Amino acid sequence: MGNNQPTPGHFYLDPNNPMLIPPEKQAAQPEAITERTFIERSLAENRFWLRIMKEHALFLGEGFNRNDKNLIQQTDRFFQYFEQLEKRALQAHTSVQAVRKLNEDSIQLVYGFRNFKRNLLILIVNCKISGFNFPLLVDHIAREAEYFMRTLQKFNQGILDPVQDAIISENVFWLRIMMEHSRFISALLDQSERNLVNTARKFGDDFEVLLNQARDVESMLYNKKPTYPIITRMNQESESATEELRDFKKAGLELIKTCQIRNVINPLLADHVVREAEHFLYMIHVLENRLTTKINQEKG
Repeated sequence: MGNNQPTPGHFYLDPNNPMLIPPEKQAAQPEAITERTFIERSLAENRFWLRIMKEHALFLGEGFNRNDKNLIQQTDRFFQYFEQLEKRALQAHTSVQAVRKLNEDSIQLVYGFRNFKRNLLILIVNCKISGFNFPLLVDHIAREAEYFMRTLQKFNQGILDPVQDAIISENVFWLRIMMEHSRFISALLDQSERNLVNTARKFGDDFEVLLNQARDVESMLYNKKPTYPIITRMNQESESATEELRDFKKAGLELIKTCQIRNVINPLLADHVVREAEHFLYMIHVLENRLTTKINQEKG
């Protein structure tokens, strides 16, 4: 009985058959982050997102019912906290220790704001409070807070996700943000602005297609053996679509500033979504550079 033959009717996992080995075992490992990259990326994310969080507090406060004074006061305090931290982030930082402390303070503040947003969403969907903060908008900005926290936490751990996983997760996150921006814009434009409303809706539909494609790639390739051609194409399609949407947002911002269109969009909100599109493009370029370096290393 010592011939190691499989029992009839029972599956035998042959460790020498490559097709039976979990593909996750061939996934790339997280990459160590250099001190220079740690400082540069940490400051870039803090300087961008702390301003975004500050504006979230402002927009939420403007959307509350005037009788919800306690909630308005809480958003006012968050605005002040983020403004103070943003000023710190804009100062020159050259040491890893100072940047790490900035990251830690940002994580703590954003965690509190994330919790506020999530609890606020529960109140809204249960009709406990009224006002003009759409539930999807609150969920949208809560996801952005969670993204910001995760990014800084990884930096402080000294790691970057493998480039393939990073490209997939960034696209899944940002394509949904761009899709929702497009649909928020179409809802906030006066419906008499038919061409602009239809254009914004079309952008929303286009980004939904890209998002679903990215989710398919996530299902197929996340935490698997690197497959760079598919990843490269996904990044290129996201870049092209986001550049078009960014230009549409910029044109809309100018029309809003000069009172040429009918809408209920705060000019600061219009500028806010332009900056977010530009940050997605920044991330695409960061990831494209990482991908090019990785491919060249494997070739060489």
